[in-house]
Amino acid sequence: MGTGLLALLCILWEKYNGGVITHHLLARKDLPGISNWWGLLTLPTLAWISLSVILERQNKNQGIENTVIRRFLAAFLFGALASLLWEFKLDEFLQYYILLPLPIALFKRLHLPEYLLGFVIGMLFTFGGILPIIVGLVLMLLCFLIYKFVRILKLLF
Repeated sequence: MGTGLLALLCILWEKYNGGVITHHLLARKDLPGISNWWGLLTLPTLAWISLSVILERQNKNQGIENTVIRRFLAAFLFGALASLLWEFKLDEFLQYYILLPLPIALFKRLHLPEYLLGFVIGMLFTFGGILPIIVGLVLMLLCFLIYKFVRILKLLF
């Protein structure tokens, strides 16, 4: 419910401040666009799926850990800073900053749902409810592959 309301507030802000934004793939107008209206569906769905997975994992461990909240907040701040870099036209920093999770994935599990949810909510105001999910899922997949690859190498050597 809360994420749906958050998405609705962002959409209403856009609607009354120039119109709801449509993001084009690869930021090219000749490619298909994705309207931020989709965030009204995608963000609550992502929150529901993420929280279901988190709660299932926590039920196995008997209770919610503070680490879940810290992970969410870290990802939220990461996404919000990425949005600020975009808003202030600092693309040259953003292209490297957005890849920062990849070396961190050598040591930490960054492919958890609380990271994705925090990242998406942190980027919601700037990029809507679809683009951050796509970028977040790609980063999550890469982090998963890196994390598992390092663990396989440890087992082999």
